[in-house]
Amino acid sequence: FFKAVSVVAAALVFMVAASTFNAAAQRPQRTIVIVEDEGSEDTLTLALKREIGAIVADTNEARIRSVPIPAGATDAQIDDILQRIYAAPDTSVVVIADISLNQSFARKTRFAKPTLLPFVFDAGFSGLKKVGETSGTKNLTYTAPDFEFIEEFETFASVAPIKNAVLLSSDRVVRAISESTKTKARAAAKSLGFSIEIVAYDTAAGALSKPLARDVDTVFVGVLPEVSNAQIRALLSQLTAQGIATYALASEQFVELGALATNAPSADTTRLARRAAINVAELLAGVPAQSLPVSMNLNDQLTINMATARALKVAPPFDVLLSARLLNDIDESAGPVYSLTQVARQAVSANLALMAQRFQAQQAQARISETRGALLPQVSAGLSYLQRRQTNNVQAGFAPQSTTDGSITLSQSIFTEEFWAAYAIEKYSALSEKALLREVELDIIQAAVETYLAILREKTSLEQAVFNLDITRENQRLARNRVDVGTEDASDLFRWQSELATAKQTVLAANAGYEQLRQQLNQILNRPINEPFSVTIETLENPDLLIVDERITSLISNAYDLEVLSDYFVEVGLERSPEIDQAEVAIKSNARQLKSNKRQFWLPDISLVGQYSNNLDEDRVLSMVGLPAQDDWSVTVQASIDLFEGGARFSRVEQSRLAVRQSQTSLRNIENQVEQDIRNALEVMTASFTSIPLARDAEVAAQKNYDLVAEAYAQGKRDIINVLDAQDALVDAREAALNAVYNFLINLMTTQRAIGGFDFFLDDREKLAFNNEL
Repeated sequence: FFKAVSVVAAALVFMVAASTFNAAAQRPQRTIVIVEDEGSEDTLTLALKREIGAIVADTNEARIRSVPIPAGATDAQIDDILQRIYAAPDTSVVVIADISLNQSFARKTRFAKPTLLPFVFDAGFSGLKKVGETSGTKNLTYTAPDFEFIEEFETFASVAPIKNAVLLSSDRVVRAISESTKTKARAAAKSLGFSIEIVAYDTAAGALSKPLARDVDTVFVGVLPEVSNAQIRALLSQLTAQGIATYALASEQFVELGALATNAPSADTTRLARRAAINVAELLAGVPAQSLPVSMNLNDQLTINMATARALKVAPPFDVLLSARLLNDIDESAGPVYSLTQVARQAVSANLALMAQRFQAQQAQARISETRGALLPQVSAGLSYLQRRQTNNVQAGFAPQSTTDGSITLSQSIFTEEFWAAYAIEKYSALSEKALLREVELDIIQAAVETYLAILREKTSLEQAVFNLDITRENQRLARNRVDVGTEDASDLFRWQSELATAKQTVLAANAGYEQLRQQLNQILNRPINEPFSVTIETLENPDLLIVDERITSLISNAYDLEVLSDYFVEVGLERSPEIDQAEVAIKSNARQLKSNKRQFWLPDISLVGQYSNNLDEDRVLSMVGLPAQDDWSVTVQASIDLFEGGARFSRVEQSRLAVRQSQTSLRNIENQVEQDIRNALEVMTASFTSIPLARDAEVAAQKNYDLVAEAYAQGKRDIINVLDAQDALVDAREAALNAVYNFLINLMTTQRAIGGFDFFLDDREKLAFNNEL
């Protein structure tokens, strides 16, 4: 019995399977036909094909066939292509991805098969029929975003003034626009105080159909589906060079290619394409085209290309910039390009504080010669004229009534302790100034390279602040959409508005900090304070850094090797330290002063003075005294010593002795401080080096966490606090990962300053020798 039942069941299963197979074999192949421009690079079309492909891949209900419309095809040729598409028995859904045909189909009233127009902008201007929220036309559905020319014109007018504008689109799109639509566009422009003319882009010629008038200051760029990105970039560049502002009406991609601004965020491109793909799925499921909703709310987001704005010398108001997404906000197109090595070397050659310190060192060297002069012979000459009154001596001839005398005096210090002490101390002072110059030089180099690296860090912070602002805007849009459809109350929306305001403040603060650091670096390098410059991306592969030698990084892999490394760097640092050199010179200088003060008790000053004088002219009564005028000379050797100064000498000796002890104590303190600085810097440097891969791991984990939380929030499974926590963690992790190398390089520069030398000034032979010794 059971055997018989099994046989019957097997037969039934076979019969059902065969029947299903035959039915599937007899069902005609269902095809989605996508009509597009031949060779189009339009982002809307590419996104549409991608989204529809994903729907088909998930359901396996149909296949996709693309039908290109040749460039330059006439209306009759296009109609013929469409008729053959409709006549094909396997055509199930027709998607008109050609934007110009979307406008042409707006004037049609009959459609042979379900047809989707996904890119109808401003349905009212296009003259499309609308019944309630549907097309009301059999086999037709379309997507009509809430796009209005007058709102776009107002937005763009807030970026830059408009007087005479041109609306530019491909020749086929322009032909498809009805005269009533053109009239409405002109009226909208006139209501805002400017004129507008519609000009076609000749896709066959790759140029405007006619030259622009000289007074045109603005071009509104519409859709250019048949034009390559290279051609669009060239067109936008040409218009910018002519001083004409360009505004993209349909795609943020045009702003990336060089247009000044757009109000169409790239997120809306994806939403439009996804909406079209969902409509295709509905049509495949048998839903009548005329019953599908056609309205769609777009999320406006002004995007400004600041590089284009600078080229046009356009300065949008601050309130506009705060609400806009800015591309190329950081100007790195002009001025010199700096690297870490260039900054270090230029600081040494150009810094004003370092120049001033060099002059001070040269003065100290010059003072040595001045002090040494007191030890060499001193020669002086004198000339005198004397006039006496008529006294008895004058009348008697004993004294001349007038006389003119000349003299030459030579003095030589045979031994003067004060002079020799001053000479020795001045030489020590020059050595101290030389060491101080090296200290200032090291400090200036450190300030320059750390400011440069701080600029890179602040640039990263600015970029992450902008990133945080962008995702906050996206989350605010999501919250607004959820409120609009009634799935959420307004509390989340208000919170996102608050977060958006805070994010804008963060961007402003980061931008201010970035500009301040740039000005600070210009000051260090003795450049115009507001001079623009660009920076390179610094990595650990910089050949000017000793750290590129893997043997060095291997020495910080464990605590014992790090301790030996620290000992070696302490030894090098104590030998190189200019602060220690100054302290040692101070000890020698004070010791010499002490020696001089002691000698003053018993050592006399000995000097030699010789003088020759001659009477050049005199008026004397010679007849009374027979003493003619004569020349004269004298030689004097003098020794002198102070016997008592009221205790001042004892006081000077004690002061000098205390100064020596103070200098010796300062030396020990400086040695300890240098050693501490080196060991501390090495600890921090090691920690930052080890943190580089950890920061990258944290970024990856934070990104995954945010993606999961954001997706759950979009589905209503998480609250706003979870999203904010994940968002903050992501922004912090991204910034930490990007700045990890810069933090390490800053710590490396601190270590090199503590050791007393920077890698940038070593040649290859010196680097190899140092690494081998290390």
